[in-house]
Amino acid sequence: MSVNLSKPVGLTNWAAREGTRLGPTRASELVAAAVHAVASEAAKFELDHGRLLASLEALRSEIASALATCEGAVAEERFEYSESTRSLLALLGERDAATCCHSRATGEWARRLCAAMAIPSETSALIKLCAVLHDIGKVSTPEAILFKRGPLTEEEWIVMRDHAAAGQRVLDQIPTLARCALIVRAHHERWDGAGYPDGLAGENIPFEARVVAVADAFHAMISERPYRKAIPPRQALEILEAGRGTQWDAAVVDAMLGLFQRARTDQIRVRASTA
Repeated sequence: MSVNLSKPVGLTNWAAREGTRLGPTRASELVAAAVHAVASEAAKFELDHGRLLASLEALRSEIASALATCEGAVAEERFEYSESTRSLLALLGERDAATCCHSRATGEWARRLCAAMAIPSETSALIKLCAVLHDIGKVSTPEAILFKRGPLTEEEWIVMRDHAAAGQRVLDQIPTLARCALIVRAHHERWDGAGYPDGLAGENIPFEARVVAVADAFHAMISERPYRKAIPPRQALEILEAGRGTQWDAAVVDAMLGLFQRARTDQIRVRASTA
């Protein structure tokens, strides 16, 4: 007997639909329960457990990405964007729908990080706004590079990396969003100074940009890109932890790890209470 879950038809659409209807957290719980149930049944029938678990992990990653995108869309309804922000998102969406969805989801992850770090509401609102706008500079990235399937060359990466500075140039021209310009410019700086475009290091990087960087990196890793597959959230967290204090601000990485640790603890408590 064989089970093939390598290409789950319609499941990402289901995730987006149910995430909107039930809320991403509840939908995530349903996904986890479904995966656990399938794995249990597989064990009963002595299926190829290793292959099945690999397929389930790919399935979980695909649905997690869809749910995260949904989170961004749901969060947009709760967050009052200015007319300028809505216009920029519409422009980005017309150019690259996937990047627009990623931007919205990054805003939601940034909001969660702000809550976990008890960041004051005014600063939290600014961080989320910058997270939503962090990739607006990609409206100027050539399509041949933006949508290239396969790895970029070093020359193409130079052009791609200009989106951070391009984002600043765009936002500097909009009085209501100019406060976001330098933060958006700095969202690819690294704690160790090896980032771009200015090679800022440590606390010389705006704090808001350091939060956006972690939210951006996490959602980017769990999302499929033209040049690579999505990776499971667990693996993305391991990469963040490995870059703690070198690529990213350690305190922000710890906050992201804490979000998932608390979620696991809550799940254990729920299971114990229903046992």
